[in-house]
Amino acid sequence: MRKYLHVFSISLQNVLQRRASLLMDRVGGLAAFLAIYFFWSAVLGSKDAFLGYSRAQMLTYVLAMNLLRAFVFTGRGWELVNEISSGKISSYLLRPISYIGYTLSLDMAQKTVHLVSAVLEVAVLVYLVGAPVYVPQRAETWLLFAAATAASSLIFFLLEFMVSSLAFWTSQSGGPLFCFELFLQFAAGTFFPIDVLPAGLQAALRMTPFPYLVFFPINIFLERVSRGEAAKLLLIQGCWLAAIFLATRLVWARGLKSYAAEGG
Repeated sequence: MRKYLHVFSISLQNVLQRRASLLMDRVGGLAAFLAIYFFWSAVLGSKDAFLGYSRAQMLTYVLAMNLLRAFVFTGRGWELVNEISSGKISSYLLRPISYIGYTLSLDMAQKTVHLVSAVLEVAVLVYLVGAPVYVPQRAETWLLFAAATAASSLIFFLLEFMVSSLAFWTSQSGGPLFCFELFLQFAAGTFFPIDVLPAGLQAALRMTPFPYLVFFPINIFLERVSRGEAAKLLLIQGCWLAAIFLATRLVWARGLKSYAAEGG
């Protein structure tokens, strides 16, 4: 564990040193965030409620969405694709570490920096425009939301890692990764709550792990579900996490065999 904490510490310093790259990432994310926020603010107009959300809940959904996008959807899938395609990954495989654990440590360092930046962005917006913020009424909601957010971040990490591992079999895996990440944000509810979709599409998405990345964690925070329902959502989220972890390990193991055979 100590070596992974050391990797996290070094990576955190490296991310902070690359200020220009971090700034461009946040500017792009901030532009999308402001566009979505003012879009929903215009849609709501003077309405007190919309689709079962109070005005404060809907606008808080957008604010929380920016935080979750920064923490959950920040990843290094493209770096993994490049490392596999270039053969650089060989140097990591020779080291006495788990490459998945190593990558997770790097990933968490990036997520931490982007989350802090997103918190500052949200705080400034709330201060400047006086955005209404829904504050949970139950103390346990904060713990449930934190647990759901942590699990959603791990689910995305594993999904991205698994898709990036396609680089073992094709040098064109960047295309599938781009399409996957774009679809994932749509299906997770980062542009709008899944409630706005047709009932059939909602039902289909609820059978996938995608809504558990953003939509359900925010609904827990907004207390649109009871404690019992929140616990059930966390249980289902945990099952998805375990299943995706096993699938990722399987794809990774087969990829390494293919990589070793080609190298040999």
